[in-house]
Amino acid sequence: MSLHSKNDGLRGGVRANQDPVLNSSPLLAKVHLQIKSWTRELISIQAQNYSTCTDASLDYQGYTYNVDAVTSEKIWSHCKFPNPKFDHARCGLTATAGHHWVCDPDYLISSQVDAVDLALAMIQTNTSTQCSGPDGEDQSYIVAVALINRIRIPDLQDSSTCINDCGEIQPTLNTTARSATSGELDAIMENFADQLRSGWGLGSCGNDVIILYAQDIDKIHVSVGYKASSLVTDSVVSKIESTFREYNNQGRLADGLLKVADDLRKTLRAITPAHIVLIMNMIVLVALGVFLVFFLHLRSVELNVWGAEKLWKIPEYLIYFFSGVWLIDATIFGVLFISNRAPFWAILIGALMGVTCFLIYSFDDELFGSSTNSGKLNFTSA
Repeated sequence: MSLHSKNDGLRGGVRANQDPVLNSSPLLAKVHLQIKSWTRELISIQAQNYSTCTDASLDYQGYTYNVDAVTSEKIWSHCKFPNPKFDHARCGLTATAGHHWVCDPDYLISSQVDAVDLALAMIQTNTSTQCSGPDGEDQSYIVAVALINRIRIPDLQDSSTCINDCGEIQPTLNTTARSATSGELDAIMENFADQLRSGWGLGSCGNDVIILYAQDIDKIHVSVGYKASSLVTDSVVSKIESTFREYNNQGRLADGLLKVADDLRKTLRAITPAHIVLIMNMIVLVALGVFLVFFLHLRSVELNVWGAEKLWKIPEYLIYFFSGVWLIDATIFGVLFISNRAPFWAILIGALMGVTCFLIYSFDDELFGSSTNSGKLNFTSA
């Protein structure tokens, strides 16, 4: 679990939709979110026991990345990292309109970036509203992805290790002297992902999840907001990382992200108010079915209460009509009539076609993939 997930839970935070003053002014709401971002960075610094850098030369110099003099590759920092909601071109996106959720500045999945972006957008349409954004818009769960070829490696064993004004861990590791350990790389990925989640500010109430992948060290880290952490638990994060590595080891980076996005969509969907309404409807229908069966049984029993007294004849006919039992009788009669008139093979083919259509509708996710259900009735969206 990311460091910010735990600290956000302790902090509690003030949601934009809980304060009428913030709701009345989008500008105040944006200022509030910026203050939250700074607070998260300060808590992250304190939690890792790193002191603030006093050497001005270690402060952020205004460059999101440095260029390797030998390979000409970009070495990325989280500071001013492109935001896919606004920096479409810098994030390698072909679409320019609307908000997007993938930043791939090194074009690691250039041919499939739009497909991954669409899969992440579906998470928001398939999950329930969690809070209001700075502009008053409803926000459900938000999942975004950052992909980089090379990540900046700080020296975590240096006695002067500190945090600069941008949240970067300084100084940079001299890789000719030694290599970073696996534990250090995990900590570096966690710091980058957590700072990225704070900097992007996609979720207003900890309802965001950021997935970071660095190709040069072949590591993935999932940073989870405090509200999303109730569903995206440590075990879910472990499963996400395992699934991603399985695909990535086969050279299918984009396919791995698509699979992870679909798994997160199902996880974050959970039990929503729409599910509760659907369950209540099913309970009512089952209860009604039991009553109708009981009613039909009473009508067929000799000297039953419905037919023994003339006083019960009127409610009997009213219940028979308004409950729809007459439709059941008509359906049974129609089936019997058709079965006597139509060939057996025609009835069988019609029944099989009906069952096939129902199965296709019910299991279209498994048959055709999650991206094809945009036309299907959505019972999980708020």
